[in-house]
Amino acid sequence: MGKEWFAVPRRLVGVMSGTSLDGVDVVVADFWRQEKRDHFRLWGWYHEEFPPLLRFRLRRLQEESLTIAEVAELHWELSEWTAESVRRCCQTLGIGLESVDAVGVHGQTVYHNPGARGERGYGIGLQLTNLSALAQWLEKTVVGDFRSADLAHGGEGAPLVPVFDWAFLRSDREGVVVLNIGGIANVTVLPPDCTPEQVRAWDTGPGNLWIDTAVELFFGKRYDEGGRIAQAGRLVPRLWEALQQLSFIRQPPPKSTGRELFSRRHLQELLQQSLPPGIPAEDVVHTLARFTAWSIAENLRLFAASCARLIVSGGGALNQFLMEQLQQELPAVRIERSEVYGIPVQAKEALCFAYLAYRTLGGVPGNLPSVTGARRAAVLGVIAQPGKGEAGL
Repeated sequence: MGKEWFAVPRRLVGVMSGTSLDGVDVVVADFWRQEKRDHFRLWGWYHEEFPPLLRFRLRRLQEESLTIAEVAELHWELSEWTAESVRRCCQTLGIGLESVDAVGVHGQTVYHNPGARGERGYGIGLQLTNLSALAQWLEKTVVGDFRSADLAHGGEGAPLVPVFDWAFLRSDREGVVVLNIGGIANVTVLPPDCTPEQVRAWDTGPGNLWIDTAVELFFGKRYDEGGRIAQAGRLVPRLWEALQQLSFIRQPPPKSTGRELFSRRHLQELLQQSLPPGIPAEDVVHTLARFTAWSIAENLRLFAASCARLIVSGGGALNQFLMEQLQQELPAVRIERSEVYGIPVQAKEALCFAYLAYRTLGGVPGNLPSVTGARRAAVLGVIAQPGKGEAGL
């Protein structure tokens, strides 16, 4: 579409489902360019939990070996469910789907291994969602498969949200770090008055992933609402020491990770090795929440030169105990939630992928090589068109 794409405001839907497997977040937002800067207006957002069976099968896909038939079924079922979620979002917000210019879809990551580069020079990854089918069902242009272009150029394929952070959250006067605590936690470091080339970002380690896993294992709940379970517990020294020895935490960026490293099986092995008999389950959750806060702060202490302000989004921003621990780890830093900047904490990543689709359709790169380690910037994603042309040759 090129430059004419940016000539008028565009309305996009953004769709995100992350490593926590809690469901899908959908946003509707307008984007436009004015005086060489991008702007957005968020019309609203919508969250829909995965049906229990679909969530179970997606988690099983990431933890076990499935047949190609099972993978293909999930690929199509997830796509149909995503299309329905987009429709329900627009209906809930009172926005006609006909007013939408395009849909940006992250897809469900089921494998992420940038470390598989070897002699071939690129890592590998896979996100499920059939973009062509989604375009037909929604009768809209759909952009997805954002990670592959960066991986192909030797990058980590993640994180991809830093270009959004730079566009909308940088400061001319002070160093800002943007933190998203989803299943995995990631940070974007924005020095004062920085250029895109000066931005750095990386995954710090598990965010909610291991906390949620422990809550499910011991309490049969999906997550620790407000951090109340963790608040009731105490630190388990042996487990705390084992967690602090995990090498990924102090590994220099660029780096990214997922369930491949921070899996349920890995956590269970750690618990078997590090839990004395009779330890209350609340103590396990407490220790894991403390570890998430410490691992984020340790990454900033080691690899972020300037951090006056920390802007937090993601489900972890709603965990009061986790946020309190983060403030204790970083007492000199002003910590704010992203709502202060008009971005609901649970909608930020979906908004980011709407913005990435906006850039892709304008022919503008969406990755930052300074962040991912890619050999060059690239226009990200695959564009699927609804194909309304007449039949025939």
